[in-house]
Amino acid sequence: MRIGVWILMPEFCENNAVVLACRRFGERAFIVSVLTRGQGRLLGLYKNKQPPEPGTIVSVRWAARLSEQLGHLYLEPLRPVAVLYLDDPARLACLASACALLNEILPERQPCEGILRAWEDFLSRLDTDDFLKRYVLFEKTVLAEIGFGLDLSACAGGGDPNDLAYVSPKTGRAVSREKGAPYRDKLLPLPRFLWQETDADGTDIRQGLALTGYFLIRHIPKHRLPSVRACLAPESRAKSG
Repeated sequence: MRIGVWILMPEFCENNAVVLACRRFGERAFIVSVLTRGQGRLLGLYKNKQPPEPGTIVSVRWAARLSEQLGHLYLEPLRPVAVLYLDDPARLACLASACALLNEILPERQPCEGILRAWEDFLSRLDTDDFLKRYVLFEKTVLAEIGFGLDLSACAGGGDPNDLAYVSPKTGRAVSREKGAPYRDKLLPLPRFLWQETDADGTDIRQGLALTGYFLIRHIPKHRLPSVRACLAPESRAKSG
């Protein structure tokens, strides 16, 4: 590699990347974060008058003099997403929260194909009636992919594995209703839809968000969940599922 010559690294060229976040840099440029299949989360300088919307599916190229530099991003929009939900605040909040969460929690330049598969599955279900349930399941998958998955396969205390009702905040392991009853004030409620395929009502969604949020916040550098996430569990929500 010759100093002073811009080299386009082939491994940093990819279609179907996802814009996660964007912040202004000067008058006509932005620092953009994108999620790619081959390189994980990438940051780069994007020179354009208009910022790309988080959630947009793009073709991305990344170039720099040295691989450890910030580099430049060249983006070509392939499919807008946020614009589809401008009249749907709940789904738009889900999309924004998913992008912001991945931007906060994922390290730079570490392949995370499982995360991208989870994102694609979530996005494909955003138009369904149970999109809130699918969002919580997306967060559960993110926890597993970053190495901090919940163990909901059995009761940690040897109780009935078909009647799981709590999760230990220390271990992330499930506890049955009977075994957890004496300690329920110290345990986290476990909604059934997180370990069985079933519907989820408003209470289930709130409990699910509280559960995944408790464990996610441990692994976010600033220990702060995306603010838009608070919009996902209103006090009254019709049956979802």
